[in-house]
Amino acid sequence: MSGLVLHAPAPASVRLIECSPPSWMVELCMREKQLDYAVDVLDFAKGEHRSPAMLARNPRGTVPVLSDGEAHVYETFAILEYLEWAYPEPPLLPTGAVARARALSRLHESEALKSAGMAAFAYLMRNPDPDPATLAGLRGTLLEEIGRWEQRLGDGGGPWISGERLGLADLSVFTYLATAEHLGLELASFPALDEFVRRMRARPSVRATWPALWQDDRYRWLTASS
Repeated sequence: MSGLVLHAPAPASVRLIECSPPSWMVELCMREKQLDYAVDVLDFAKGEHRSPAMLARNPRGTVPVLSDGEAHVYETFAILEYLEWAYPEPPLLPTGAVARARALSRLHESEALKSAGMAAFAYLMRNPDPDPATLAGLRGTLLEEIGRWEQRLGDGGGPWISGERLGLADLSVFTYLATAEHLGLELASFPALDEFVRRMRARPSVRATWPALWQDDRYRWLTASS
């Protein structure tokens, strides 16, 4: 393969979630930059992510990995920053030092949203008869984190996470929120985020990459009150 190649897991390999948010945000970045790329879909059940060829690209055997000719970049946020430096137009980070630092802070801060959601999801998957107090604590942590991002949209000085223009942090926050919605999150209590997700879903980049296996909303327990 030559040119830009995204090595990513097959959706069915990501059990229950049926999507890889990190791979998705990389695809969104390339779509927003109108780049031509190919996707190398890896079957985890066959160990394709740990093949000799993949381990040569990333010795840790994790994905996504981006290949750009002879360059191989792994770790999701490193891939996003690489794409911004290598393909700066249209920009997804501000140019000023302070504004760029703020935008990068928001990008890395979005990992807290992922962590809160995954903690609740993993607990429920491991515990078919969950302890109500533990579940309430995890749910509270998740809703508190979502509330922080609701506020972020109000204090960024624009309609996007970092201000007036769509940026890398928006791609990250969106993929985590969209995945959480698929798993049962309801954003009715977070009107700014609800509107943000609706705007993102209308973008051509999102429409072109929407997870094919998300055909219904089967999960309704992440934020259900009962």
